[in-house]
Amino acid sequence: MRQVLSILAGAAVLASCGRKTDDYAAADSTARSIQLPPADSTAALNDRPAPAPAPAPAPVPPPRRTPPPSPAPAPAPAPAPAPAAVPAPPPAAPPNLAVGTTIEASATREISSRVNKPGELFTARIAEAITAANGRVIIPAGSELTMSIVALKPALDKSAKDGTLELRAVNVMINGQAVPIDADVSYVEHTLKGRGVGTSEVVKVGVGAAAGAIIGKVIGGGTGAAVGAATGAAAGTAVAVETANRDVIVPVGAKIRLVLRSVFAGA
Repeated sequence: MRQVLSILAGAAVLASCGRKTDDYAAADSTARSIQLPPADSTAALNDRPAPAPAPAPAPVPPPRRTPPPSPAPAPAPAPAPAPAAVPAPPPAAPPNLAVGTTIEASATREISSRVNKPGELFTARIAEAITAANGRVIIPAGSELTMSIVALKPALDKSAKDGTLELRAVNVMINGQAVPIDADVSYVEHTLKGRGVGTSEVVKVGVGAAAGAIIGKVIGGGTGAAVGAATGAAAGTAVAVETANRDVIVPVGAKIRLVLRSVFAGA
C-alpha cells in the first residue's frame, strides 16, 4: 500500500514539473517575438515565379510486336491456253453470174440459110433457172433470150463440111424487163439439108451437057455426038448434085449454148 502511494506521489511531482517547463518555454518565445524588428514593407522583393514544372515525359509506347510472317501465297494457276482464233466467215457470194457461166436455151423457131438473112433477130427459151453461187435465181426458167444473126451461109458443095452460122446474144427478158447480156454463142444444134437441083444447078447441067456433046462430036461423028450428048447430060447432072448447096437449118427446139463474157447481175 505504501508503495502504491509513493508511486502516485512521484508521478504527480513529475507532472507538475513538466507543466512548469512548458510555461517557461512559451513565455520565452513570446518575449523573443516581441523583440524582433518590424519588417520593411518598402523593400523590393526578389520574388521569381516558380519554375514551370517540367512536362511529363511522353508515354513510351509498348514495343511493337512484329507479326509472324504470313505464309507464302500459293502459286497462281497457269493461264488457260487462248482459244484458237475463229477464222472470219468468207465474204458473201455476190448475187450475180460470174464470167464463164454457161447458159443453155432452145430455139423457138426455125432458121434456114435459104430463107433467113444476117441482121435478123430470133428467139430461144431458157429451159432451167440460172442461179448465182449463193443460190439466188438470176435468170428464171422460161426466160426468153433474143439473138441476132451475124452470118448465115449454106455449104457450097458436098466437099464442104459445114455452112456458116454466127449468132450474137442481145438480151434476155426477165420479169418483163429486157436485160442486155454479153455472151459468146459457143454451140448451135443444126443440120445441113440439100436444096436439090435448082436454077444454078440447071446452068451447071447445061454446061455439062454441052461439053459432052462437043466431046462426042470430036470422038465419034454424028452418032457419037448423040451419045456424047447423053453422056454429057448425065455427067452434068452428077456435077450438079455434087455442087448443089446444102442449107444450114436450125430446127425448132435446137439446143443453143452461151458462155458469159462479163458478169451478169440480172434485173
